Amino acid sequence: MLKRDRQCRICKKAEAVEADHWPLDRKTLVAMGLDPDNPEYGRGLCHSCHSSETARYQPGGWYRHAPW
Repeated sequence: MLKRDRQCRICKKAEAVEADHWPLDRKTLVAMGLDPDNPEYGRGLCHSCHSSETARYQPGGWYRHAPW
């Protein structure tokens, strides 16, 4: 995915250095029986945009529903 997306797909200014599952998150792809590592289900983002997107769509991170 990062070979395909050299520039961040959101800001289109910075170098893409992080892979982001899009438009579905990794858990949803796995639940649907799809390969979450298929580049078709992702995009390359810069660190700043990836952090912003994660904060917006996954507040609290993946462990926000943990019982502890």
